[in-house]
Amino acid sequence: MPHEAITVDLHCVTKWSKLGTSWQGVSLDTLLDGVETTAQFALARSYGGYTTNLPLADLLHGQAWIAYSYDSGDLEPKHGGPARLLVPHLYLWKSAKWVQGIDLRRDDEPGFWESLGYHNYGDPWREQRYWGD
Repeated sequence: MPHEAITVDLHCVTKWSKLGTSWQGVSLDTLLDGVETTAQFALARSYGGYTTNLPLADLLHGQAWIAYSYDSGDLEPKHGGPARLLVPHLYLWKSAKWVQGIDLRRDDEPGFWESLGYHNYGDPWREQRYWGD
């Protein structure tokens, strides 16, 4: 599939950021090209049972990728390899490691951390860490 180089800043809910990270991956725009859906949400599923929810709009228009390379090398398992979801405009827990699939849904379903009190959206610029933020 067509892939692209991505350079983005990452932000973790634990209050650290890493600027100018380099990745390679396949855009979700490419993966979902031609898919007709009435879905408004997505639920990313990972090996091991981890899930995270996102509005479908946050996966489109050059905002999200399935990344398989980091810093010019294969994505290591400890960082989510062989492939992880990369959604850099949201907190890093939304960029699910070891991605197994993405379910398109009409209704929003909180994922693992969201069901334990993390913010449902997770915008780092609004500091949306927890449900009350």
